Amino acid sequence: MGLLRSTPFLVVLWLAVFGGGYLVFSDFLVSRQAPAAQISGSGSLSLPRAADGHYRTSGSINGQQVMFMLDTGASTVTLDQQLADRLALPRGATVSTQTANGTVEGYETVLPQLDIPPFSLQQVRAVVVPQLGDEALLGMNVLNRFDILLRDGAMVLEQRK
Repeated sequence: MGLLRSTPFLVVLWLAVFGGGYLVFSDFLVSRQAPAAQISGSGSLSLPRAADGHYRTSGSINGQQVMFMLDTGASTVTLDQQLADRLALPRGATVSTQTANGTVEGYETVLPQLDIPPFSLQQVRAVVVPQLGDEALLGMNVLNRFDILLRDGAMVLEQRK
């Protein structure tokens, strides 16, 4: 019984508990990351479906790295307030937007430069809302500029000519 109350045993026990929690949580985080996108020679972008069923890709806004989740249910590109502040985006008209969690107040802005390699877009309308999280939503105002094909667990984007 003395072993169970010894300091070294308790330290090892807590390290095992925290280590196990870390492993479980890190697997969760890895499942949310975007699998490697592939750019074809013809200029199309192929995005494998992530473990959670969503399509994600890394890109940039005004040269700053951003993770995008492609969202055909979003009318416009949607950003979190903290990200918009970090990017020093201009504040436009106040808007109410309907989300899966209800109505949210935000504001309109314009993204001078949005890059999703191999594609580069200028002057893209966006909406900024509080507490969206660490991923921006790539909405239909961008996605409708592409022909989209779902094939073999991947979403393929080809720029319309």
